[in-house]
Amino acid sequence: MPDAKRRIFAQGDLDGACFLYSIVNAHAALCGQPPEFERVCAAFCQVDHPADFLNASVGTTGGFDQNHALLQDNMERMLALLQGGRFLVSRIPGPMTAAALGALLDAASVVILRYQGSSQFADSMDHWVCAVAYDGARERLAVACSVRHQRACNGSPCRYAETWHPESGRWSNDALCPERAYALVEGEAFVVRLAG
Repeated sequence: MPDAKRRIFAQGDLDGACFLYSIVNAHAALCGQPPEFERVCAAFCQVDHPADFLNASVGTTGGFDQNHALLQDNMERMLALLQGGRFLVSRIPGPMTAAALGALLDAASVVILRYQGSSQFADSMDHWVCAVAYDGARERLAVACSVRHQRACNGSPCRYAETWHPESGRWSNDALCPERAYALVEGEAFVVRLAG
């Protein structure tokens, strides 16, 4: 039986929106602990175009769509308010592969990215996640996904599980893998590094 304790935040736990939760999950992965609720509230309150995140059919496709500077600025402001460390955010321009993103992951970095298609556990998504580990042998990019719990527990029994990655010291709950059709959205991936 899977461990009942969830370690990855889900949309609806604190508020809604996959882009915002990918940032919270990046912070938690890099700091090794959840941010304080009050700090999450403060971070969510100051995002640009907040109404976009309250409408499931809009999210980052509204005022944020392809506005990489605005996406990065909001990530940096949210991470600063979540605290627990100093974070550096860098956009990855151009086309990318799971292996290239995996090479950017280390003990002090994660990747926030947008993909379209299907992950190991979700179909037909346009979704933001936080990549936490990479399995080169199986070409799997392990991610912290903010909707995984709801999709796994929509019926009975709940089939939710989290996987520990000892090489990165992080948890994931989904994966982008070659046996499922997905595309990484060009230019919409950001390395988040915890500065020394």
